Amino acid sequence: MISWGLASSLAIVMSGCVSSSAPTQINANLPTIQNLKTISDMTEVGFEWTPTPTSNVAGYYLYRSNPNENNGKMKVVADIKDRFASHYVDANLAPETTYSYEMRTYSENKQISDAGVVISATTKPLIDSVPFVRALTNLPERVKLIWRPHPDLRVASYLVEKADISKENWRQIAEIKGRLNAEFIDNDVKSGRSYKYRVFVKTNNGTVSKPSQIIDSTTKQLPSEVINAQATKNAPKKIILTWDSVASDDFGYYKIYSTSNKFLPYTYLIKTTSNSYEDLINENGATRYYKITIVDKDGLESKKPGEPVVGMTLAAIEAPVISSIVGDSTAVKLTWDASEKAQSFTVIREGGGSEQKFTNITGNEFVDNSVAYGQKYSYKVIAVDEYGINSDASAKAEIAIE
Repeated sequence: MISWGLASSLAIVMSGCVSSSAPTQINANLPTIQNLKTISDMTEVGFEWTPTPTSNVAGYYLYRSNPNENNGKMKVVADIKDRFASHYVDANLAPETTYSYEMRTYSENKQISDAGVVISATTKPLIDSVPFVRALTNLPERVKLIWRPHPDLRVASYLVEKADISKENWRQIAEIKGRLNAEFIDNDVKSGRSYKYRVFVKTNNGTVSKPSQIIDSTTKQLPSEVINAQATKNAPKKIILTWDSVASDDFGYYKIYSTSNKFLPYTYLIKTTSNSYEDLINENGATRYYKITIVDKDGLESKKPGEPVVGMTLAAIEAPVISSIVGDSTAVKLTWDASEKAQSFTVIREGGGSEQKFTNITGNEFVDNSVAYGQKYSYKVIAVDEYGINSDASAKAEIAIE
């Protein structure tokens, strides 16, 4: 957070630096300074005096007292190490504050003159911030600030501070350089959240203004979640997803994510503007987990639902169970029990040196007239449903032709 007016300012020091300890031995022969003049700015006071021509003067001490510090006592704030110097700037002062000053000459052996004239100087008020500032609201994942460029030609940049809407946790988030620049876009925000902002101006010498008025903004909400999502569990080789359509002018499209195991990550499947989708899966009885989101015209995506919608492809019907196998020297007869969903059957015969497949059998029995005497055969039966999906094969039934 900015400390108003106390940003670093470069002091125009004519020579030397502040002495760590002020001498106290007075030499009455040293000249005193009686014509100390000042000019004030917001955080600086400039001084001018007539340099002394006396050769026994080595330099000048500038003393300052602040009624809010050190009980108003004078202390050395500058050691000006050249008797020909005539100007100095005391910087990093508080704005709108009155200080008292005096200047004394000193000799090579650090003896000081008697006190000269004591003068007062008052720093000017801080510069005002921007005269107009506004925050645009309901933007997607951003807040845009605009302001009127400051009329003061000393302004070098703008400092933007931000806080959560219900807190005072102000922090600087940007410095916009250039007096004529007049906007900032904050992208470090969350959807549907409110923030507050204020703007400071910073002058060429680093002085920071008072804050602007506090403005607030709320980012655009995420789209609502999908409602009434459903998935089929009885379609062959596919899962059909449906959900309630969105009635909004801001609607963009839907995104569908899926996984084959709810403990695994969801992967992006497809985007669509329809409120239904057929997921083609070349498996029987395959389970899939889906999450559907809504994306608006600005690209904002709703949160994924906490729980998925579960779908399944049609499972194959149960395998037939061979109930009897009988034969003589010329034929074998099979009968079996099967699901009512079976539309036809396939019989697979092994033996006699080859495998034979008999298809499109419509009843629950089959007579094989192509057997040979003295051979052994085994039979399996597969049920086929109305979609052409094969069941698992039944257990083998074996017979010897004698």
